Amino acid sequence: MNKALAIVAIAGLSTIANAGTASIAITEAFVGLSGEDGTQDWFEITNIGNSAIDTGLYIYDDDSADPASGGQLDSFILGAGQSMVFLISDDNAAVDDVTYGSAIAEFQSIWNYNGLIGLTNGGGALGQSGDIINLFLASDSSFVTLAETPGALSGGLSTIDYVNGTALSMLGVNGAYESNAFFNDNLGLPNDSATLIGSPGTVPAPGALALLGLGGLMGARRRR
Repeated sequence: MNKALAIVAIAGLSTIANAGTASIAITEAFVGLSGEDGTQDWFEITNIGNSAIDTGLYIYDDDSADPASGGQLDSFILGAGQSMVFLISDDNAAVDDVTYGSAIAEFQSIWNYNGLIGLTNGGGALGQSGDIINLFLASDSSFVTLAETPGALSGGLSTIDYVNGTALSMLGVNGAYESNAFFNDNLGLPNDSATLIGSPGTVPAPGALALLGLGGLMGARRRR
């Protein structure tokens, strides 16, 4: 994996998937950074439909877009309007000489996060030169939704906010806040201490959810 610290949330570029009356969108992502990442690569999904979904129905793969080599998402019941985070790997990591018991524990510590968090062990890490997050239905490998992670937005100390189009997350926008500090000796920061800006697990505002749904429908029409 090429490393760079960035988190992403995409609206207009995402198509939507229907499972019954439920729809999902990829609303944020983290690509990593040069040196110590702080956390594993991750992406956030939001249920923009009107009924609950089982996240275990979906498979993630990167730009290879091959469900056969992808990783199935852990199973959670995600309610209408609810968001959650999926880490792409469960590898343990060490940050500033602290070794966490799991990637989930590391993520929770750095982000002060107590929301839903799952894993997908497969599908490939996200490259900072640009990549794609693809989701498929596990039952028949049919395409569900995607989000691009442009290389131009990788390598920063911020997540990528797909709710605002494709832009780096900004403090106070869509619930974005600053993470706890972690060790990174490759960025030239004071005391080798880095922090991230992002909004993992934060439910977008109703207006933003409506835009996500509209963007997805437009994307689905373009694909036909």
